[in-house]
Amino acid sequence: MAVFSVNQNRQLYVANAYNATVNDASAVGTIGGVKVIGEGKEKELFFLYKGADNSMKSDRIQLENLGYAKSFAAADLITPLKSFKIVLDPNVNGGNVVAGQDYLLRIVLNHWVGMSEYDTYFKDAVVHGTSGMTAAQFYQKMVDSLNLAFSREIGASKTSNPYLDFSVNNGIIIKEKEQEWRLGIESQEPVLFNPQPTTIFFNGEDVVWGEVTNTTPDKASATVGVDAIGNGKKIADLEWFCMGERGDQYRMIGYPNYIPTEYLVDPSKQYNVLELHFAFRDEGVNSYRSEKEITIVSDDAATLNSLIGAINTAAGLNIPTI
Repeated sequence: MAVFSVNQNRQLYVANAYNATVNDASAVGTIGGVKVIGEGKEKELFFLYKGADNSMKSDRIQLENLGYAKSFAAADLITPLKSFKIVLDPNVNGGNVVAGQDYLLRIVLNHWVGMSEYDTYFKDAVVHGTSGMTAAQFYQKMVDSLNLAFSREIGASKTSNPYLDFSVNNGIIIKEKEQEWRLGIESQEPVLFNPQPTTIFFNGEDVVWGEVTNTTPDKASATVGVDAIGNGKKIADLEWFCMGERGDQYRMIGYPNYIPTEYLVDPSKQYNVLELHFAFRDEGVNSYRSEKEITIVSDDAATLNSLIGAINTAAGLNIPTI
C-alpha cells in the first residue's frame, strides 16, 4: 500500500480535464475550482484537484510572492535526435577516392555508460581505397564497417545496433536512436556522439578526407517517432520522483516481485506544461522565504488553457496560453 503526504517543494498535477467545480465525484485528474482569497498583500491563489482517490487543494500561492508563471507547449518540449552526414571532401581529389589510402572514420561517444567526462568511448571504421572505387561504393563499405564496429555491443548484430543508425544517401548518414526507458529503473538518456573523419595522404600532405554536416532537425521541423522524442517519458520520470517525495516510500520493494504503483502520466503522450514558481513566507521568526514550484501538465492544450484562463481571471495575471 502506498503512503502519501504533501511535504514537497515541487508539486506535480496531471490535468486530464478542467471543470470550474471539483469534488470527490469528479473524474480522476480533474482540475479547477480556482479561487483567490484575502485582500491586498494577503491575497492567496489556490485550485482544487481530484487525485487518484480523493479531491485535494493545492498550496496557497501568495500572489505577492509569485515569482513567475510560464506555459510551455508540448511541441516546444520535444528532443530532436542527433544526426550527421559525412561526404568525401570535394577539395580532396575532387571528392573521389584516393587509391591505396586507408580511410578511417572515428565515432567519439561521450559519457558512455558512466556520467564522467572521462567516460569516452571510440569506435573506428576503416575502408581501404582501391582503384575505380566510386563514392557510392565507398559510402556503403564505410556503413558496413561502422555496423561491424558496433556489432560487439549488447543487443547488436552485423547490420544494426541499439545506439546509432547508419545508412547511405549521397553520403554516410548517422542518426541517433531512441534509447531504452523503464519508469523508476532506467531513465532515457541521449547518445552523445560526434563523427571524426581522420587524415589520408594526398599530394604530399596529410588531409582530412571527409566533410561533416550536422543534420539534426530543429524542433519546428522534427517529428516525434521519426527524428525526435516526445516529453512523455521525462514527465513520467518527474511524476515518479514527485510521488516518491510525496510519500510513496514502499514502491519497488522486492523488485522484480512487487505490486506496481500506477500514476496518471502516459509516457506515450506529449504534455503541455504550466509552471508556477512562488515562495511561502511566514511571519515573525519564520519570515524566511521557502521557494516552491507547482507543475501542472496536460496532454490536452485546451484543458491547460482553460485553467490558465481561470487563474488569469481570478488573480489578475497575464499568463500566456499555449
